[in-house]
Amino acid sequence: MSLLPPEPTAVPGPRSAELLAAQRKVFYPGTNDDGYPFVARSKSGWTVTDVDGNVFVDLVSASASVPVGAGREELVRPAAEALRSFGNEDSHAVFHELMLPLAQRLLDLAPAGLTRVDISLNGTESVETAVRVMRRATGRPVIIGFLGGYHGETTTTASLGAEQHEIGRGLRGLASGYVHVPYPNPYRSPFTEPRAGGTGDPTVDFLRDHLLFHLVDPSEVAGVLIEPILGSGGVVLPPDTFWPALTALCREHGWLLCIDEVKTGFGRTGEMFASDLWGLEPDLMCLGKAMGGGVMPIGALLGNERALAGFNDLSTGSTWSWLPAACAASMAYLDLMEREDVLGNVRALHDVAVSVLGPLVDRFAEVGDVRVQGGFVAIELVLDRATKERAAALQESVAEGCIRRGVLVVSSTTSLNIQPSLAMPPDAYAEALGRVVAALEEAL
Repeated sequence: MSLLPPEPTAVPGPRSAELLAAQRKVFYPGTNDDGYPFVARSKSGWTVTDVDGNVFVDLVSASASVPVGAGREELVRPAAEALRSFGNEDSHAVFHELMLPLAQRLLDLAPAGLTRVDISLNGTESVETAVRVMRRATGRPVIIGFLGGYHGETTTTASLGAEQHEIGRGLRGLASGYVHVPYPNPYRSPFTEPRAGGTGDPTVDFLRDHLLFHLVDPSEVAGVLIEPILGSGGVVLPPDTFWPALTALCREHGWLLCIDEVKTGFGRTGEMFASDLWGLEPDLMCLGKAMGGGVMPIGALLGNERALAGFNDLSTGSTWSWLPAACAASMAYLDLMEREDVLGNVRALHDVAVSVLGPLVDRFAEVGDVRVQGGFVAIELVLDRATKERAAALQESVAEGCIRRGVLVVSSTTSLNIQPSLAMPPDAYAEALGRVVAALEEAL
């Protein structure tokens, strides 16, 4: 007996098609130009229902911002109660009683050395603040980012990020002070082995030997801002040689190390934070997305004393940062993680994905790589195994086949990405991934 809803009869259905046509006449064309071909009516757990009654298995989780499924009563209720008690409050001006407990819990969970919290509305705002803080704390202008990274789509975050050139088009000439090196991608590294007598890692060798020699004086660098695992960029994990070499370089030159855990934080990787996979102790950590339990938007910037305690003259965040309802939802999610074995379920989902999707690399020449870390999955499709040229059209065909089968996945700029609810039953997940495999088989 299937654990999944039946496959849709038609996508889009007639009512979705009608509404989408009307929407195109009203909204900015970029609002939903690459969105799904239906109009949602409701979400529940790990499913989405459209206006035609079709039910889709949600392997997107609102870009990983709904961690344990939609509409969880134990997460919605505290937020609703706080909303009734407070409505909106500008937390920069009125320090409400939910702020300190949440900040203390975040610091208790965070890597060692993080002792301060700044508030923000979401992950993008956390990164914006981190850039300003790094420059203010060090008195230096340059931030080092990584090709393949995604940090948001404001002028600052799109200029710092470099997942794909289109995201920063028209902005890079307006925002200075960023230099980039390739993300340490074992599947697509432009480097060979680390050089003799170097740092032990080829990416950091390039950073030290070339970028710091030809492009920027290390005394001008405020710090490094990096995703511990590429999220939108394709679930890429750096090799174990990377982190010791990078942290040593940061210490040598007095750079701040900022880890962007907006997408990886709060259980997505099978650990509370991806930093825990390597025992990292960053100077700054950006949080967002899942921090609100999928109920309310909220973000944070955590920092050590050097990074976030030596000044008070930066105006950070925004009016809606850390609303009482958002703080209540966040604490309710942390309670749920303590009460339920969310991380254990994520590790079970990891094993399912490895078992179902891992063999695709040997079955199909067009599957160049399958990467799994907890509730993060990327399938990278290629035209040629040797050249690794991306098979964009094939990837779109697979994504469309998934939708026809009632499964929502992400066709990103680099790979087919999957982000299930962290509370999804492993058996249901295995069945949903089977539909993904069927879509791949059909497209080939």
